[in-house]
Amino acid sequence: MNLHTEIIDLASEGFFYPSGSVLSKGTVGLLPITAEHEEFLCSVNLANRGVLGREFLSKIVDGKVDYDTLFYCDWQSILLNLRVMNYGAQTKMKIVCDSCSHEFEEDVSFAFKGRPFDFSRYERGVNRLSYVFPKCKRTVNFRLPTCAEHEIHERGSWLAMAKIITTGIDGVENIEDFYENELPAADGASFRKYVENKTPGYVTDIAITCPSCQNIKTSKFDVGMDIFGIRPESKMNIHSEIFDLCYYSNGAFTQESVYHMPTSLRTFYIKKLLEVKKAEAEAMKKAEDGPSKGKTAKPPVVKK
Repeated sequence: MNLHTEIIDLASEGFFYPSGSVLSKGTVGLLPITAEHEEFLCSVNLANRGVLGREFLSKIVDGKVDYDTLFYCDWQSILLNLRVMNYGAQTKMKIVCDSCSHEFEEDVSFAFKGRPFDFSRYERGVNRLSYVFPKCKRTVNFRLPTCAEHEIHERGSWLAMAKIITTGIDGVENIEDFYENELPAADGASFRKYVENKTPGYVTDIAITCPSCQNIKTSKFDVGMDIFGIRPESKMNIHSEIFDLCYYSNGAFTQESVYHMPTSLRTFYIKKLLEVKKAEAEAMKKAEDGPSKGKTAKPPVVKK
């Protein structure tokens, strides 16, 4: 099956990539997710080795994109667009209210908006941004973190990543020593907030109201590989859908074709198959009942 490539916009608009990069144009082509990709996402081995995202990127992008140089904000663009294109924007999340402990489900949308960012302040093709610490008044120059650099944050701490993406600080020779011993805690917190909320990316704040006590909880959604809702235990469900579509379509589909079919089409065909089977069952029941079932026979009326 020929898979149609979907062109999406990147959060960075390609602005900070060098001119020779394939990502400098600010777009990338994505292939649709298939059962093959879904089964790949179920891999416990790849997840434990910390290479699931890297390997998945190589399979889902039309063309060669280097995970080590791809900005993390653009990785979010890829994941969010894949989620919406293949599974829709809406999902249900189980919530436990912090105030009254009430458990409920809430509809959440992944159609997050991009954060406003003034690119005109910076030089195209150079990954260098700046921020002024509000308390010590020093200017820090830093890079947008790549996927590989953001993993340092996920595995360790935000400070560890901050040291790596910092390219220079006014009047500071030893950046690591400055972060460890000199930077005021308030400046460290404000710098982190700036990087997470004022650089290219998405507004992922979610406000949920408890139906029991009306308490409003606001949290930031972390865009990651779990956005597709696929876990190791999903593997059997995926193959059950493939079997059902092949078996109940009376050979209209083969295992090979369904395995490499876009997930959105697989879902569509299963839905249509269920509708057809339901209509057939209703028609059969109506035929078995017959037009006179349930009616009492009456004697003939003889005219005098």
